[in-house]
Amino acid sequence: MYLIIVGLGGIGRNLVDIATKDKNDVVVIDEDEKRCKEIAEKYDALTIVGDATERSTLEEAEASRAGALIATTSDDAANLMMALTAKELGTKKTVAVVNQDEHVDMFKRADIFLFENPDMTVARHLYLSAKRPKIKDFLTVGGGKAEIFEVIVSEGSRAVGKQLSKLRIKEAIVVAIERNGDIILPKGDTVIQTHDQITTFAKAKEVEKISALFAP
Repeated sequence: MYLIIVGLGGIGRNLVDIATKDKNDVVVIDEDEKRCKEIAEKYDALTIVGDATERSTLEEAEASRAGALIATTSDDAANLMMALTAKELGTKKTVAVVNQDEHVDMFKRADIFLFENPDMTVARHLYLSAKRPKIKDFLTVGGGKAEIFEVIVSEGSRAVGKQLSKLRIKEAIVVAIERNGDIILPKGDTVIQTHDQITTFAKAKEVEKISALFAP
């Protein structure tokens, strides 16, 4: 994919690393010449020193043929402007970081795919990781109303040796079980074993109760 990344802060730099390793054609735009030089020396990416809110800069980056533009700056107004301009030029998909919660609706109305307040997202993730040490990993859904989470079945769990249907799990769906490196798509007669890694989708208020079933 031909991909334009705007902004070389922490998010932008990591995006460049991921995108180039995945063999995308990457163009990077940043107003800081030093940052652009560092990226050009380290990655197979075209760098443009300039202001991506200006139409001419996006034209230079050939936004008209880009599969996507990702705006990662700390300025929501700038991210919105460059995303809208890229769409006008023909970029197929525009994605933007939104740093202030009050700006979210504005991006949604403009039909720009958004990532809300990365600092708050990281902070929330760290807090929940500390609060619920038995949960291996998780992803919030629907603004935190539900979660997809992973928990490893402990030896003391009452779920060990039982069929999934016998556990009578409510308000949740067991999506997958990882066992000895293999992925199992569970059915009602699937028997839970010690050290299984259970991936579950559940309402947020049910997460602790369900995780306690597998890892008391």
